[in-house]
Amino acid sequence: MKRSKLSRRITWRVLGIILCFNILIIGAILLFVLEVSLMNSSMRGKYVTDGIAGNLENMMYVAKTGTFNNRLEVEYNMETPEQVFNSLEKILTVNTHLKGCFAAFEPDYFKGQGRWFEAYAYRTDSTHIETKQIGSPHHDYFNGVWYKRGLSLARHDNGYLTDLYYDDCVNSSMYCSYVVPLFDRKGNKVGVYGIDIELQWLDELMHETVNEVKQEFFIDKDDSIETSDDDIYFSIQIQDSQGNRIAGSDSLDTNILKNKQEIISKELGMYDLLGTPYYISTSKIGQTDWTLTVFQHREMVFFWGVVLATVILFFMSIGGIVIFFFMSRSIRHATKPLAFLSKSAQEVAKGNFNTTLPTFRHNDEVAQLRDSFDTMQQSLRQYIEELKETTASKAAMMSELNVAHSIQMSMLPKTFPAFPNRRDIDLYASLTPAKAVGGDLYDFFIHDEKLFFCIGDVSGKGVPASLVMAVSRTLFRNISAHTDRPSHIVDSMNVNICDGNDNCMFVTLFVGVLELKTRLLRYCNAGHDAPFIQDALLPCDSNLPIGVTTDMTYTEQETTIPRGATLFLYTDGLTEAENASQEHFGMKRITDVITAFSGSPQELIETMITAVHQYVGETEQSDDLTMLAFKLN
Repeated sequence: MKRSKLSRRITWRVLGIILCFNILIIGAILLFVLEVSLMNSSMRGKYVTDGIAGNLENMMYVAKTGTFNNRLEVEYNMETPEQVFNSLEKILTVNTHLKGCFAAFEPDYFKGQGRWFEAYAYRTDSTHIETKQIGSPHHDYFNGVWYKRGLSLARHDNGYLTDLYYDDCVNSSMYCSYVVPLFDRKGNKVGVYGIDIELQWLDELMHETVNEVKQEFFIDKDDSIETSDDDIYFSIQIQDSQGNRIAGSDSLDTNILKNKQEIISKELGMYDLLGTPYYISTSKIGQTDWTLTVFQHREMVFFWGVVLATVILFFMSIGGIVIFFFMSRSIRHATKPLAFLSKSAQEVAKGNFNTTLPTFRHNDEVAQLRDSFDTMQQSLRQYIEELKETTASKAAMMSELNVAHSIQMSMLPKTFPAFPNRRDIDLYASLTPAKAVGGDLYDFFIHDEKLFFCIGDVSGKGVPASLVMAVSRTLFRNISAHTDRPSHIVDSMNVNICDGNDNCMFVTLFVGVLELKTRLLRYCNAGHDAPFIQDALLPCDSNLPIGVTTDMTYTEQETTIPRGATLFLYTDGLTEAENASQEHFGMKRITDVITAFSGSPQELIETMITAVHQYVGETEQSDDLTMLAFKLN
């Protein structure tokens, strides 16, 4: 399998971390650019709306001042129509900046002039003023909004600025008028007086403002966002109360604004017009129902932001490439010693503990790793030498243990059937040590038509227990050759085991003598588990194990074994056999096996061994497992 390089992994990992941080930084920059672009557009819209609104308000102030001042001239000269015309003409003569003025009276105010009388004076050029009566059924000003609104005002109220209208009575131009009510000498309203305001100057002002803003963006037609109709990128409009355009660019259809009156009610925001997002700034013009609206195309709003973001991304990309180049070279150079150490480690792994390790100039972590490898080499050499010695010693010890195991097993009867020439008894025994040598023992022999048998368990395990086991078995054979009383046998063995027992080792022991003809069993139990007769435990006195104290007097018991009955003896390695959950095999399972069994002693022991193995599974054997059983036929 092809191995990956550490330097490459480190490079890509560091690059990934840098990339993640760059993405976060770029995101923060883009958000900042977005906010700055929106803030800049907001300031631009406010600057434009404030400037134009200021000019309009100045115009309104001039119109208001002129209207209120000149109204008195008309009110003092309303005796005859001629006086009214003369007053209007005089007003235009004095106020050279006015285009025209008018006085519209209530129905039939001047007798002989008919129902409608609206005196109108206007300039034809800079030196000539003409007057005209324009009231007629075709020009029914009584139903005009401007007349009704003007007539509804009180004397000291601000005047009313009309919406834009097309003047077809004089010179067919677009005007708006500022009107106030007229009062006679008695204080009664008799009509309205107003001055005309031509909006050509407003168009020029808005056009100049648009050009100033466009100079910021549309510097070069080849490198800018300008199109054949660049008013769609930035435009200014003034709408009247009905949403009709009064002045400004006509690139955006006024009907769109009529359908979006909620835009006019808000100061600022991004909205979709004609399928294109526009940043819209609005401002109400004081003392009028007019709304000044500034439209900034999305591309214009984010133009410099996109330029700035592009420049930042470009230089960050270039910087990333440069950083990647130098970083990869630096990491390769820094990790190069690790490749040398890797080769040396491979040689050490092959067993070449004398492989020369590279030396480094810098006393850094790599140099420390090299020193650690050197220490490891020396430790491995020493360990191998010690391992060789230990292995040799262990092999010798295992050989000795195997010999000891063979000797120990040879001391126990292991030929079965045990008494092939006898039909009255069937006996079988088994010992499985937990280690090479164990501390369990069993023995049996027939002398003078009596079966002598024992089973025991030495405290502890291993070699010490095996030595005590050998002594105990030898004592049993020697003492039982001179007496057939189990209590005497146990008592004598106890005295001999206690003599010189500095390690305080003891032996649980069960000794029995069975008269084969009478089936009388005499037995002595020294702290051992009670055996089974068939599926019931044999009653046993509670005596101490041998090897504890010489002052112990062991009791002897006897019973008659029924014909065909089986006596089953065992050590605690059977009851305390543990499974993976450290649960013991227990007396209940032993009883269940014995109760359900009716075969020979050998089959009983083999069945019990199988049951134990199935219970403990793969769990390691923790104690010697010894069983002895015989059956009287």
